[in-house]
Amino acid sequence: MDKKLVPAHVLFARWFIRIRWMVIVIIVAATFVFKFFFSVSIQDIQLYFLAFCLLVLNYLHFFILRKILKKEGGNIIRRIKREIHFQIITDFIILTLVLHFSGGIENPVIIFFFFHMIIASSIFSIRESYLHMSFALILIALLVFLECYGLIPHHHLEGFANDDLFQNRFYIYGAGTVYVVTSLFLVSLTHMIISRSIRVEETYVKTNRLLEKKDKLQNEYVLRVTHDIKGHLAAIISCLSVVKNGITGPLNESQTEFINRADDRVQLLLGFVKDMLNLTKKRLQSDTEFEEFSLRDVINKVVASVQVLAKEKSIAFNTNIVNAVQTMIGDAYTIEELYSNLLFNAVKYTPENGRVELLVRIRDNFIITEISDSGIGIPPDEIDKVFNEFYRASNVPRDFKTGSGLGLSIVQQIVAHHKGRIKVQSEVGLWTKFTIFLPVNPITARIKYDERLSTFGRRRKNT
Repeated sequence: MDKKLVPAHVLFARWFIRIRWMVIVIIVAATFVFKFFFSVSIQDIQLYFLAFCLLVLNYLHFFILRKILKKEGGNIIRRIKREIHFQIITDFIILTLVLHFSGGIENPVIIFFFFHMIIASSIFSIRESYLHMSFALILIALLVFLECYGLIPHHHLEGFANDDLFQNRFYIYGAGTVYVVTSLFLVSLTHMIISRSIRVEETYVKTNRLLEKKDKLQNEYVLRVTHDIKGHLAAIISCLSVVKNGITGPLNESQTEFINRADDRVQLLLGFVKDMLNLTKKRLQSDTEFEEFSLRDVINKVVASVQVLAKEKSIAFNTNIVNAVQTMIGDAYTIEELYSNLLFNAVKYTPENGRVELLVRIRDNFIITEISDSGIGIPPDEIDKVFNEFYRASNVPRDFKTGSGLGLSIVQQIVAHHKGRIKVQSEVGLWTKFTIFLPVNPITARIKYDERLSTFGRRRKNT
């Protein structure tokens, strides 16, 4: 059975088995301690035998559960629920016998019946929960009344309980009433809380699915619209190119200036549309297949392009890629886009004669990239906003030809898709540093993350 698809009932069944090992040890240890250290009158032979019976039963439950999980087809939930019913019933019987040989009503261990009632109410229907409660109360009532009327022997806990409570009928009926009312209240309250939790969770899941559906429709709409806009912009650029190249006739200085302005604006708009298309496609295509590729080659390819722009601005561009950085598992195209966005941004926002540094190293199966620059920096109260779509820092000059405002948002999505993380440090007017942590194998990282998440967030179904 797929570990990621283990239902909550399997967890409960396994939990019962693990707890039962502890109970066996506790019964043996408590019997020995009370008998030989506190001189309490206790039926040690019978209790050791019950511990052995519980041991055998626990092995039986273990093998039954393993057989159920190995068997293919059928309703596995139903079979597991039957096994849990069997576990609870046998536990009630063993617990009743343990009580009989260790003081009966005098033994405070009687409250342990409540634990099984709570668990049964958590995983079964209200009808099944009341049936388990009734079975437990019948067992307790039989034990108490049979001992009270002398039909079976009472094993008094001399040295622990001095009053003959098992013969005090007023106490028996009074305590019994409290026990029954408490059991009813406990089962009802537990089932009510669990039922409400399930309804809240179902509402949350439905709402989340609805939001995801709306978000998908919105992304598809944006994809269609931006694709159409891109086509129109390409036609406009072609027309401007014809005019700029003098094919339609010579242009005077004023006409050339306005044509160049128009061309610059259209190029910026085209870049914005391309980024919008790219971002929307990433949202719609979250199941990109990962494969092994040379990270070093990808980074060197980006660095070669960035060096041209850095040289034009007289920026010192230093790179240090340690020898251990070679290959990784992921989407080579988007990783190239990640480095391209961050490095071009660093050069773009760094004044002439500044510096940009790239350091790539590996530690604990994580590729750590640090990209720092001596640029304009980011205000402290705006660092958390840099990954927002269309965000523009307040200290960016108004006449500065910025991009689409989507670059860092795309970077964040790429990092998240590869199960990594990114952080930003900056000081206004001095420097900015982006640090990216990417697992060498995001597939393994994703499986571990999903297993932790599913273990933490599993909820019962089909109750």
